Amino acid sequence: MVDAGGSDAFWGQGYKWAIRAADRLAAHGVTWFEEPLRPDALEDFVQLRRHSRVPIAGGEVLTRRQSFRPFLEQGAFDIVQPDVTKVGGLSESRRIAWEAEECGVRMIPHGWNTAVGLAADLQIASAFAHTDLVEYLMGSPFIDEISGRAFPLDSEGMLAIPDGPGLGLTLDESAVAEYCARSMAIA
Repeated sequence: MVDAGGSDAFWGQGYKWAIRAADRLAAHGVTWFEEPLRPDALEDFVQLRRHSRVPIAGGEVLTRRQSFRPFLEQGAFDIVQPDVTKVGGLSESRRIAWEAEECGVRMIPHGWNTAVGLAADLQIASAFAHTDLVEYLMGSPFIDEISGRAFPLDSEGMLAIPDGPGLGLTLDESAVAEYCARSMAIA
């Protein structure tokens, strides 16, 4: 998988760059090309998906199912990546996943945030037969330290889905307080 980072506010590349990059990536057997365009470039995403030889992924910065609907209905993505912390929680993420299934689009959650978001994304992923991956950040204090444990990969490169009450997660309250204090000091 290759993440171009097109959701960045200063992303300067467009459709022509994305289609050339997709062609080069296809020659190397890349599984998917993520965020190759600005997140609001719906028409470009539709054209890119139609002409790309590598699957196109996106949607990590979209919010609410209404934002995803035109991308799903118009065929902009092969893989949609809602972020449970941005779309309105588990219920909204589940609705997006259902709509993606109806449109023949694979859903791979974007758990690139905190332990709470990752635990929620793992739970939603477990509810959908065609969702076998979750994108997440390894070695992040917002994931490993506030949860009081790391999310280690098993021998097959998979994460265990937390199975305790709720999201299956217990937060380390002192670590949460520490990171909240740090973020307030920065602001």
